[in-house]
Amino acid sequence: MSTIREDGPSGRIAGTGATRGAVAVALIATMGWAHAAAAVTISITAERHGEIIEIHASALLKAEAATAWRVLTDYGRYPEFIPDLRVSRVVARRGPTVTVDQAGDARLWLLRMPLEITFEITESPPYGVRSRAVAGSLRALESRYVLTPASSGVYLDYTGQIAPGFELLGRVEEYAVQQNVARQFQALADEIERSSAAAR
Repeated sequence: MSTIREDGPSGRIAGTGATRGAVAVALIATMGWAHAAAAVTISITAERHGEIIEIHASALLKAEAATAWRVLTDYGRYPEFIPDLRVSRVVARRGPTVTVDQAGDARLWLLRMPLEITFEITESPPYGVRSRAVAGSLRALESRYVLTPASSGVYLDYTGQIAPGFELLGRVEEYAVQQNVARQFQALADEIERSSAAAR
């Protein structure tokens, strides 16, 4: 198992592309490059189990739970604070189930690829969101966000299971998954804190 601690930038992208291998490495659920200086300290771990890479990320945010929930579920506003994400739109809503299309550019080192993905998201207000990819080039992508109120704010926790489908890259692929999820999680955590401070 590998572990990193991130204080830097983040982003999110999900996608569909030409070849499963290339898309899997570049996409890996979410991605992005540097944006504004990050305020939130996050922790993230990645562990591989066969074809599945499991990611855990967490952060204690100086924010109200209601603000965190609003930012987390405002999918249409994601391109405003997540680098390289051009489109994020709700295309269907049936009770607690939301279908979201996203499009943007995935980056891995010097590579840049246009990618798209469709998520089916199940909301459990006010503290839980589950999502899975229903269209795209990954074999499987499932994730969960949980908000837990704390005396000094709110905990944001993420768990993801990703089957990229290109095992030849081994540890490089695992590292790419971890870094891209870290960027996405960092961007979301920073925006929740920023929005909460603005509200106050």
